[in-house]
Amino acid sequence: MNPKRIWLVAIVFGFLAAGMLYVVVKNYETSKPAAPVVIEETEAKQPAKQEPTEQQPVVVQKNEMLPIPEGKRAITIAVTDVQGVAGFIEPGAHVDIVAILVVPEEQKETQHDAATLLLQDVKVLAIGHAADDEETMNRYQMVTIEVTPVEGLTLSFATKYDLHLLLREEGDHEIEPERTHVHEDDLHKGVFRPI
Repeated sequence: MNPKRIWLVAIVFGFLAAGMLYVVVKNYETSKPAAPVVIEETEAKQPAKQEPTEQQPVVVQKNEMLPIPEGKRAITIAVTDVQGVAGFIEPGAHVDIVAILVVPEEQKETQHDAATLLLQDVKVLAIGHAADDEETMNRYQMVTIEVTPVEGLTLSFATKYDLHLLLREEGDHEIEPERTHVHEDDLHKGVFRPI
């Protein structure tokens, strides 16, 4: 093979290799997913300066926790839609926590189930998880509340029972008498006739 032919083949092969490399790199750049645009809740209230493109999905992070005051703690409890007031609880709201206490089997003869007002006028710090999407935020199953250390211990112990939240009207901070509870027997009075 003569040197001219070798040079010609080398140049053609170089152009082909460069062209294939260009196509591969170009396809790789266009197939990469675009980084999501994160809009904080405070930014979402302000008019957006630039609309995201179709390639940039919008992720709204709404679930931020309110600050915990000095001397207080945050504790999270699991709730169902019914226990969590059907999704109407928002951060900053105040709730009461009711525990449905079930009597142990060995004491069923002498005692009955009861509901007790476990904690009153506690502030909700957050709902849902830290990074829920918008649909999940509307169906939260976690509520983070502000408690004292003793209230946190009480609530931690009571999580083995069914817990229900009572949403308070804004500005309502009235406290019921301590140890407010209802026995199952109280519900039966006047309803069931004695045998």
